[in-house]
Amino acid sequence: MLVGRKYRLAFTPGQVEMAEEFGNICRAVWNTGLEQRREYRRRGAWVGYVQQAREVAEVKVEHSWLKAAPSHILQQTLRDLDKA
Repeated sequence: MLVGRKYRLAFTPGQVEMAEEFGNICRAVWNTGLEQRREYRRRGAWVGYVQQAREVAEVKVEHSWLKAAPSHILQQTLRDLDKA
């Protein structure tokens, strides 16, 4: 028999702030990655997860606001974009 369960997370105020910051960073990575893919398509080229993940790692050095989010979160965002 299958049983469904619901869980409610109770964040502390610090965790709420951190989750919102991570969400904003992931949104920016998603939107930038999507725009980059559209631009490549317009030119008749193709860009995928591997190249974009490499570029995120390089850009993370230059932009301190990207350093706030762990790399695996940003990589998963690009993987999700790849599947979309």
